[in-house]
Amino acid sequence: MNIETTEYLICIAVGLLAAIQLLYTFIIYNAPHRRAVAERKGGLKLSAQQPGISVIITTADCEQLLEKHLPLILEQEYPDFEVIVVDDNSKDGTKDLLQRLSEQYPNLYSTFTSDSIRYISHKKLALTLGIKAAKKEWVVFTEPDCYPTSRQWLASLARHFSDSTDVVLGYSNYERRPGIANRCYVFDTLLQQLRLLGLTLRGGGYMGLGRNMAYRKEIFFTNKGYSHHLDLERGEDDLFINEHVPARRITADVSAHSVVRCASADSYTWRNDKLSRLYIRPKMRGIQPYLLGADTLSRILFYIGAVGAVAISLLSHWWITLGIASGLWLTVLGCRLFVFQRIARDLNERRYLFSLPLLELLHPCWELYFRLRLFFSSKQAYLRRKA
Repeated sequence: MNIETTEYLICIAVGLLAAIQLLYTFIIYNAPHRRAVAERKGGLKLSAQQPGISVIITTADCEQLLEKHLPLILEQEYPDFEVIVVDDNSKDGTKDLLQRLSEQYPNLYSTFTSDSIRYISHKKLALTLGIKAAKKEWVVFTEPDCYPTSRQWLASLARHFSDSTDVVLGYSNYERRPGIANRCYVFDTLLQQLRLLGLTLRGGGYMGLGRNMAYRKEIFFTNKGYSHHLDLERGEDDLFINEHVPARRITADVSAHSVVRCASADSYTWRNDKLSRLYIRPKMRGIQPYLLGADTLSRILFYIGAVGAVAISLLSHWWITLGIASGLWLTVLGCRLFVFQRIARDLNERRYLFSLPLLELLHPCWELYFRLRLFFSSKQAYLRRKA
């Protein structure tokens, strides 16, 4: 194979990978911005009805987080809602806190799980108790370390409650804090959220996330709750929605009013969440997980190919190949920056400019790391365990 042929093949390979990345960028990642623009221009038919909502939170030893976040939920500007907190046998002052807050907020209710439960996911049990206690038509899920950034959170989600919709997803991410580690957590979650919401808005909804999600209560009872996945420690949101709700009946709200932030912005929370969802992904139905896997794989190959092409071109003095590879990398990076900046404005999210090239290069690295870590780890950590 002569030099010209080698250069030609390198350019073709990097070009194809760049084209794949551009397709994902504008078709999937840009979909939330397109929806936000359509909403601002009045191009969407949104519901004016405001049915009753039950907000369900499960907690275990999160007294300080609840004390900080519960008032932000209890003071939502929505006419008909209740908040149900299920205490999973907390050892701190959670019980006293809930009693004190219930005296101030009459729409706050609490229950608890028994400490005698064995060999079952306490998260699934607690959620089941909360859903059974719910008195309203729609149930909204969040977690004790999460809080809405607006008092219009419930009202914003409720605009999408309709006869043709069973599930509404909202955007959630970690709190923004100083430091490169936090930028990695927030950037990675931004990518995952844009992919999930983008697919959903494109008619390919396939799962949910319990930090910011609403669905009809009847779905839970019609499908016998989490009975199909009691062997898993996780999966109460993603697998349940994936198995029981058709894609056409899932939608998403991408308003800044429905954003939820998570205070547990640390490596431990991020790592456990990543590994748990990677373990569950092969169990999901549909082509969507494979489409997202292809996005990750093509991004890894693109950056390996682009960096490799630039390095080889510099060493071999292939200036045309160097220009093409560099141009393709800058084009992909520029398009992603353009899309991310627009959606960041829509969601009041962190802007990315100078840090984006570094994060784009680091993202494939930590994706490979987590996949290798999951492959070599014990799978018992993701199965139900003795309490």
